[in-house]
Amino acid sequence: MTNTPADKHLMFNRRNLFGATAAGLAVSSLAACATSGGDDEAGEVEVGEDAENPFGVDPAAPLDVVIFDGGFGNEYAVAHQEIYKRAFPDAEVNHLATQAIAETQQPRFAEGKPADVLDNSGAQQIPMDALVSDGELAELTPLLEAPSYDDPEVTVRDTLREGVLEAGTFNGKVYALNYVFNAWTIWYDAKLFRDQGWTPPTTWDEMIALCPTIKAAGIAPWTYAGQHPVYLYDMFLMLAGRHGGVQVLKDIDNLKEGAWNHESVVLAAQAMHSLGESGFLLDGSAGIDHIQSQTAFNNNEAAFLPCGSWLPNEQKAIAPADFEYAPMGVPYLEGSAQPGLISAGGDEPFVVPKNATNLSGAYEYLRIMLSQEGSQIFGDTVQATTVVKGVALDNEAAKMTDALVSNPDDMFQPQFRYWYTKMNEEVRPALGQLINAESTPEEFIARMQTVADETAADDTIEKFTHED
Repeated sequence: MTNTPADKHLMFNRRNLFGATAAGLAVSSLAACATSGGDDEAGEVEVGEDAENPFGVDPAAPLDVVIFDGGFGNEYAVAHQEIYKRAFPDAEVNHLATQAIAETQQPRFAEGKPADVLDNSGAQQIPMDALVSDGELAELTPLLEAPSYDDPEVTVRDTLREGVLEAGTFNGKVYALNYVFNAWTIWYDAKLFRDQGWTPPTTWDEMIALCPTIKAAGIAPWTYAGQHPVYLYDMFLMLAGRHGGVQVLKDIDNLKEGAWNHESVVLAAQAMHSLGESGFLLDGSAGIDHIQSQTAFNNNEAAFLPCGSWLPNEQKAIAPADFEYAPMGVPYLEGSAQPGLISAGGDEPFVVPKNATNLSGAYEYLRIMLSQEGSQIFGDTVQATTVVKGVALDNEAAKMTDALVSNPDDMFQPQFRYWYTKMNEEVRPALGQLINAESTPEEFIARMQTVADETAADDTIEKFTHED
C-alpha cells in the first residue's frame, strides 16, 4: 500500500527494470524485448463526443486488472468490475489480486504485455520514477478531461478533491491516479486516553511530558513497524515542515543544495532521536513488522503509532471491539511556523501501462472508479475516502481524519522517496537507526545530504520538481 509499505522498494531503471525482479526471476532484458513499454508506436486515447463512452471502448474487448491486495483488500475492485460489466456485458474482465506486484507484473512489462490497469502499490511496488522515466506509462490527461461518469457537464478533474493529483504528477504530467485520500497521522486509542485521563498532545513538548506518565501505567509511549521504517518518513518530515514551513520540504524534494542541513530538519532529527534515547519506544520495536506493531497497539502495549488512514480497516478483523481509533497530527515543535501541516492527499497509485492491450477500457475503468457510485462503494467497503468529492462516511476515525485535512493550504505530500529510488533506499534504514538512537542526528543529516547531493549530481537520473 502504499497501505502497507515494506522496508525496501525494488530498485529498477532502464538498465535493470527488465533484467530481473527482486524475487530473482529471470526475465527478458530490454534489448531482447522489441515491445517494451517505451514503444513510441503505442496507441493513445482521445476523448470523443459520446459522453457515455468517451474513450470509444470496444464493448467486447477483454480488460485485465491487477489489484494490490493489502490493507484495503480487493472487494471494492470486484464491485467496480461489476459496474464495468454492467456497461459492457460482453467484455471479459480478468482480475488478479496479489501482494506480489513486481514479481508478477515486472515480467509482463518486460514482455510488452502488461495489464491494462495496475494498482502499483505495496512492498513490491515497481518504483514510479523508473516507470515514468522509462516511458512505461500512459499519461492520464484524457481521463481527467473526459466527462465524469455522473454528469457530462462536469469533467473528471473537477470531481476530484483539491491537491490529490500531485502525488501522481511528474514534471507537469499525470501518470498515476492515486485513488485513496490518505493522511499519515499519529494514532491513539481514544478510549484508553479517556479512561486514563490523558489529553492527546498537540505539541512535541506536551507529548514528551506525557510519556513518563504513560510508562508509569505499564504502557510504552511509542511503537512503529521497525522492519519497515518508511512508516516514520511522513512523521519525521512533518516535524520538519511544521517547524519551518512547507518550503523546507519542497527544497528537500527539489534537491536544493543544503536542504537537509536546514535548522528545522536538524531539529526534527533531534526530536526523533530523543524517543529512542529516552526509552520511549516499545521494547523490540526495531524488529517487528507493521502487523506486529499494529497488534501491539491494539493490545494497548503502546500508546502512539504512526500510520496511514487505512489502519482501522486493516485491523478491523482483530482489533478489540471497544478500541477507538483516533488520529492526530504530528505533535509540533516549539516555534513551528506551520503547525497544521499534514501529509495528506492522493495515495494508492493506479496506472495504465502505455502498452496496455485495452487502453480505452483502462481509462473507462478508472472513470468508473471515480464515479459517485464507485467512490461510495470504496468508502463503504473500507471506511476510507477516495479522492472524489462528496463521498459520505459514517466512520468516526474517517471523520476525524477529514477534520485534520480541512485546510488545503496545510496539505503536502513529500515526494522524494517516490521520485528518487536511491534516496528512498537510504532514508528507510537511516530513519530506523535514528529513532533507535543507533546513529546521531548529525550522522543522519550528513547521510541524507550526501545521498541527495549524489542524486542531484547524477545526470543519468531524471529530475522532478514541485510546481509553485
